[in-house]
Amino acid sequence: MLPSYDWRAIRKLWQPYVDQGDLDAKACLAHLILYYSSAPQRVDDEMREYLRLAAEAGHADAIYWTTRRGKEDEPETSESLLRAGELGSRGAQRDLGALYATGDWSGPKDPALGVHWYRKAAERGHEDAQYNLGFMYLLGEGTEQDVAEGLLWLTRSAMQGDWSARRLLADLYRNGYYGVAKSIEQAERWAFLQKVTEIKMRRRRGSKRVRLDELCLSD
Repeated sequence: MLPSYDWRAIRKLWQPYVDQGDLDAKACLAHLILYYSSAPQRVDDEMREYLRLAAEAGHADAIYWTTRRGKEDEPETSESLLRAGELGSRGAQRDLGALYATGDWSGPKDPALGVHWYRKAAERGHEDAQYNLGFMYLLGEGTEQDVAEGLLWLTRSAMQGDWSARRLLADLYRNGYYGVAKSIEQAERWAFLQKVTEIKMRRRRGSKRVRLDELCLSD
C-alpha cells in the first residue's frame, strides 16, 4: 500500500519552485500529487498537464511517469520507456532491465540487454535493480555466471533495505545454492536482519524496505 499525503501540503512546498520555472519541481509536484495523494479532479488534471509539459521538455522521470500510465505492450509506450531510460531515469532503466530479461512487452527478450539496463539503474543505487542484477549474475542469465559479482549486488541491495535480497542471501549462505560457499554465520546474520525487517514491515503495513540503520529491536 502506498502512503497517502495531503496534496495541499505537497503543493505548498513545491509550488514556489514551480513558479520559478524549475522543471524538476514541476515534474516532482505532479508525480507526488498524482501518485501519493487524493486531490480534486481539477488538481489532478492540472498535474497531468504539468507532467505532460515536463515530459515534452525532455525530463527523464516525467517521461517515465507518463509512460507508466500506458500499456507496456504498446510500441509507443515502449519507445517512451526507452527514451526515459536513455535520458537517465532510474525507474525506466530498472523496468527496461525487467522487460528485456522476461520479454514481457512489445520489444524483444534479450537477457544481455536486461543485464545492461539493470546495471545502469543498480550503479545509481536502485535497490530492486541491484537485487535483480545480482540474481542474474548468480544464474548466469544474460552474462557469464559470476558468484562474487552476484553476491556484491545482492549485498548492496540488502544493505539498502530490500527484504527479498536479505531473504535470498540467508538461503544462499545456508544452502550453498548457485555455487555460493556455505556460511552459517552469514546465513544467521541475514536471517536475523530479515526477521527484524519483517517486524518493521508489519508496523509499516507492508513496506519491504528497511535500512540497516533502522534495525533496532528496542522500539
